[in-house]
Amino acid sequence: MELSENEVISRLRRYGRRSASIVRGIGDDGAVVDLRQGQYVLVQDALVEHIHLEFAFASLYDVGKKAVYVNVSDVLSMGAKPLYFLVTIGVPERFSYRDVQALYKGMDRAAREFDLLLLGGDTVATKGDFFIDVSMVGRIIVKGYFGRNKAKRGDLIGVTGHLGESAYGLRLLQKGPAAQSSNRYIKRYQSPRPPVDVWKELVKNDITDAMMDISDGLIIDLERMMTESKVGAHLYIDNIPMPTVLKKEGLQALALSGGEDYQLLFTFPRHKASLVEKIRKRGFAISVIGEVVRQRRVRLFDGDREIRLSAKGYEHFGTHNE
Repeated sequence: MELSENEVISRLRRYGRRSASIVRGIGDDGAVVDLRQGQYVLVQDALVEHIHLEFAFASLYDVGKKAVYVNVSDVLSMGAKPLYFLVTIGVPERFSYRDVQALYKGMDRAAREFDLLLLGGDTVATKGDFFIDVSMVGRIIVKGYFGRNKAKRGDLIGVTGHLGESAYGLRLLQKGPAAQSSNRYIKRYQSPRPPVDVWKELVKNDITDAMMDISDGLIIDLERMMTESKVGAHLYIDNIPMPTVLKKEGLQALALSGGEDYQLLFTFPRHKASLVEKIRKRGFAISVIGEVVRQRRVRLFDGDREIRLSAKGYEHFGTHNE
């Protein structure tokens, strides 16, 4: 396709009809609807063979877990507790029932971790590649949904965990059989469990209104948040949490644009900085990496020197995938 993913979504927004019950529609990690019993978030995320996964690098059990995890990540990033999910799978002719069973065992394992209930879905044959498409429902448990459109000028920018672990894990797998499955980076790539414990602390302490997960890369996902909020951002490379090995091997770009970290990106007002620091000192992995500014672009700095960004993250469409 000749357009980027962002351009496609922007043009398709015209087909999203408005309703008094729709609190947040197209443009975020999930849609928020106002029902009689409260506000609920609906998300949908798919994994496609040769785009999101290679069976040379992950088992069907791992793929099942990951399919649930990435949707849980979207639900959490909207400020909601995941409740139910449905699954559609495209099954190639080469698959056996045991293969499908392994996939569902992986989904069941992840679902049990979050008290999720599988409601059903669809199973179809495909003459080509495998795919899995999950739809998930969650209940908003914060006073107002967390949205990409809620970052404010003057806010600080925070991120959970370490960035670049998943991309580095994939890099190790691509090197061949010498990679060990026990490697923490490979595990992060194969099984990117959302940082729910940190999320609970952010929710409990009312830290943020603006949040999204990092799926395509820090820079490109932050740009999406800033675009929705009509602001910009300054990031500082020394503050971005990344494994030491990335610095040693000159692979800092993996932390900026590698993608599939499924860590949480959020903003918060400066007067809550001391509270965030208290949470961090209690052992929760949070880093403050920058600030929200008026100018509508994302800029990265090494001290006072601006770093030019050649790769921002993964784009599904267009001619500039990195």
